[in-house]
Amino acid sequence: MHLELKDTTLYYEEFGQGNRYILSAMQQLDPDRKGWPYDLAEEGYHVYAIQMRGYGQSAHVEEGYGESWYDVWADDVADFATAKGIHRFLYTGASDGGGVGWHLCLRHPERLVAFAGLAAGPHSRSIGKISPSRKYTIDAAGSKAAVDQLAKYHRQRILYFAKKFASDPELKEEFLQKAEKIYELKINMKPEEMKIQPGITLPWLKTDEEVLEALSSIPFPVLLLIGMKDAMVPISKTIQPLSAIENAKAVFYQEANHLLYYGRREDVRREIASFAAEAFAKEE
Repeated sequence: MHLELKDTTLYYEEFGQGNRYILSAMQQLDPDRKGWPYDLAEEGYHVYAIQMRGYGQSAHVEEGYGESWYDVWADDVADFATAKGIHRFLYTGASDGGGVGWHLCLRHPERLVAFAGLAAGPHSRSIGKISPSRKYTIDAAGSKAAVDQLAKYHRQRILYFAKKFASDPELKEEFLQKAEKIYELKINMKPEEMKIQPGITLPWLKTDEEVLEALSSIPFPVLLLIGMKDAMVPISKTIQPLSAIENAKAVFYQEANHLLYYGRREDVRREIASFAAEAFAKEE
C-alpha cells in the first residue's frame, strides 16, 4: 500500500489491528514478512512497517538531504502517523531505522509511547561521518560487478542463519530461500538508493557527552537490543545511553550480530512484546 504525504509517497504494510500502535521504518521489508516487527501483530499490536523515503517502493530521492536524512525520515514517520489518525505510538527500528528512532525521540517526543531499538547505536562521534559498510555500498553504485559482489555479500550474511539453524529444517529452509530473495533485492537496487548517505545519527551533536545530554531529556521508556558481535555497528563505536535516559533498559546478546532479529527472533519478540505491554499499560 502507498500513502501520499505532503512531499513524498511512502510504501507500507499493515499487520494486526487495535489501538496499540507500533510503527517501524526500514530500508527494506523482510521478503518473507516473518519475525520482527511483523510477529508483534500476533502479540496483539497494530503494526505498520514503513519503507523509508528513498528506498524500494517508496518515492526515490535524487538530490539527497545532506545531514538531514534522519530528520526527514523521522518526520515522515510522524506525518505517516498523523495521516493514519494515530496520535501516540511505540516506535521500533533496527540499524538506520533505529537511527530514525533517536531522531523521533528528540523531534517528536510527544508522539512516542516508547522506543525499542535494535542495533540502533547511537553512533559515537569517533566513528566519523560515514561507516565503512556505507562507503562500500556507495562506491559500488553504478558498477554492475561491484553491485553483484555486494549482493553476494548480503546473501552470505543470510546464509549464516541457515547454518546456525541447520538442526531446524523449517528455519534452515526459510533462510536458504531468504538468502536468494535478499540477493535479488540487492542486485536490483537503483543507484540513487545505494548512494544515500545519511551520515551518523544526531549529527548536530559534536561530542559523545553532548549526545548523552540530549538523550537525557527523553521522558518515555527506551529498550535497546544489542548484538555483541555486531560488526556494522560495533559496541566500541556506539554510545551507551543507559546512564542518561531515566527509564532505559538494554539487553545484550553475546553471540548475536547486526541481524539479531534473525538470530534471536523469539527473544526479540518476547522482549519487545513485554516492553510494549508495560509502556501501553501506563498510557491507558
